[in-house]
Amino acid sequence: MADVDTAQEAPRRWAKDAIPVAEEVPPFTFVLVKLASRCNINCTYCYWFRDAEVYNKPAVLTIEAEDAFCERLEQHIEEFELDHFVLIFHGGEPLLFPKHRFVEFQEKLLDIEDRTGCEISRGVCTNAILIDQEWADILKSYNVTVSVSLDGPPDIHDKYRVDFKGRGTHADTLRGIECLRAEGIEPGLISVCNPQTDPEQVLSYVVEKLRIKEFDILPPDATHSDNPPQISDYFIKLFDVWYDKYAAQGVRIRTLDAMIQGLVGNLSVSDTVGLGPIDTVTLMTDGSLEPLDVLRIVGDGSTKTDTNVLRNALQDVQDDPRWRESFEASMQLCETCGRLSVGSTIQASIAKVGSASSLISGKGFLQPSLSSIRRMPPHRQRGRTPET
Repeated sequence: MADVDTAQEAPRRWAKDAIPVAEEVPPFTFVLVKLASRCNINCTYCYWFRDAEVYNKPAVLTIEAEDAFCERLEQHIEEFELDHFVLIFHGGEPLLFPKHRFVEFQEKLLDIEDRTGCEISRGVCTNAILIDQEWADILKSYNVTVSVSLDGPPDIHDKYRVDFKGRGTHADTLRGIECLRAEGIEPGLISVCNPQTDPEQVLSYVVEKLRIKEFDILPPDATHSDNPPQISDYFIKLFDVWYDKYAAQGVRIRTLDAMIQGLVGNLSVSDTVGLGPIDTVTLMTDGSLEPLDVLRIVGDGSTKTDTNVLRNALQDVQDDPRWRESFEASMQLCETCGRLSVGSTIQASIAKVGSASSLISGKGFLQPSLSSIRRMPPHRQRGRTPET
């Protein structure tokens, strides 16, 4: 998942306070486009296939849904007089989408830009395994930014990011990165933390071996009923190593940025941590418009809506009960988190998405989340600055 970093524009507000929920959601300026609902690998921690509803969707975005989306997007841009819009192509594995159709889709988007004067920024999140010279040429030609999923060095990455025969995928991912760099594309990186590993090993590999300075290390997606392992120690050490060794080098880790934003009283723009609106719209391969895709971790039908670009405008999804439920939960703190002090815990700054058991029992998404993060790194209290 890629976050759009607008943290500098986020209004200052204490994270422990509930935020009044507007009756009208501001016009959407970002859509997560599912080019494929299937994947070419079998990551053991993947949230996507926790929801069997995925298998009822077309394997790739249908032509009918693509054309309807382009029409709705142009109408949306014109109605709200937008000058910038962001599309992130996602999956499954988005590069399972046929190359010729990807090119045709980009041409349609360029035509929309020409007719509306709106800049449409595009990115893709991929495991990079399918990237070859032709894909790299296409992505470069259409100025599509690339984020690659890679969890660190081979011994960490290959434990969970495996193919359907249980074999590690690290070497294949590196080959894809090499193809991108050969065409002058410098990819971003998204990692998922394994709390049983050493974050310093991941940092040194990404920064020193891969020479990447801006990336993300995400908490693993889980619900309360999964009883996930504690990740406090991992993120505290991650902060330590980053702060003491890499911050002065210009290294940025988006999840740490989001945590810090929450702790100093700002809204977070991350879908993973921090108090702030989750207003993501996800376009499914059949044209359905759904909330943030990670909510599929909750289980079957957890993101299903009755809104579809074949019959609805993009903004219509704001009135869908399921989409609205997740949006409102992201803008308020549940009772448990509301009792916590921002100065003594990270938890109040990262109340984001509720648990499966809470949703199933009818309590919705407004529940405590990420309870396995329990302590704040003490350096924030001591006011240390990165060593130079």
